[in-house]
Amino acid sequence: MKKLFYALAIISIVACGDENVTIKPKEIEADLGANHQEEERIVSQRTLKELKNASKVVYTLPSPVEMADILHKTSAVYDVAILNDPNSISNYVTDFKRALNLGVYFADLSFTSMFDYPQDAMKFMGAAQAMSDELNIQGVYTEEVMMKLEDNLSNKDSLIDIVASAYMDTDMYLQDNERPIIAKSILAGAWLEGLYIAVNLKTEPPKESEVWSKIGEQKPAIRNLKNMLADCNEPQFDSLVNKLDELVVLFDSIKLEEISKDKSTESKRVVSPLFKVEVTEELFEKIQAKAIEVRNGIIQ
Repeated sequence: MKKLFYALAIISIVACGDENVTIKPKEIEADLGANHQEEERIVSQRTLKELKNASKVVYTLPSPVEMADILHKTSAVYDVAILNDPNSISNYVTDFKRALNLGVYFADLSFTSMFDYPQDAMKFMGAAQAMSDELNIQGVYTEEVMMKLEDNLSNKDSLIDIVASAYMDTDMYLQDNERPIIAKSILAGAWLEGLYIAVNLKTEPPKESEVWSKIGEQKPAIRNLKNMLADCNEPQFDSLVNKLDELVVLFDSIKLEEISKDKSTESKRVVSPLFKVEVTEELFEKIQAKAIEVRNGIIQ
């Protein structure tokens, strides 16, 4: 799933060329070669920068499936009532709103699948399918995929795999068709819905719950997510970026101390550091209230 977020960063890259270059006939071959090398260098630098920015978000940002898995392993109580109504798709009439809420539905779909509520999962998959159709995202929710979903309703692991594949295939379609704003909107919607669910699901005892720690670990991610959207210079993101600024201020009050890192050389995979997280009940309630406000602004 984490590959998705790297891909989301890549599709935001737009290479710009200079169409007003004047060259002499004898120098055309050399100049074309030099221009090509320079263009490759610029694109490579831009790609590297985008990947570094994306990796900052990815580093501490669990995917919807990962966050659902974290909550499933705790004593969190599943409550479908807190999720977005899958019948609300007709309320979203702009591509921006549709993309944000496609991300929301992906997150909701992940939770219903992880908590083994297959009938709810079918409803959210249907909502995601309808939203994808409105966004003209083709080839993801095929008849074969939907039949496979129905055939695996009693197999939680297979259901989760289908959800993850649909999420990745959606991103790949957007990557291939150069639609970065839609892709980043889906990412933002999915992450914010995951945060919203995390702060609203009941756990026992709450102050010792892994959920609180995982929320606290999002301190670096929330700032980098906000920066990633702000860097798009897209007016549609302005209101959301301002709201994320308010969340950043709250998260800045969380005490986050890195206590260890897996330095194993036997595996090349990136391992997230372990943190000691201190979140007071008062601060948690403020984060909860703000997360609800931001998320409700997306689904309304």
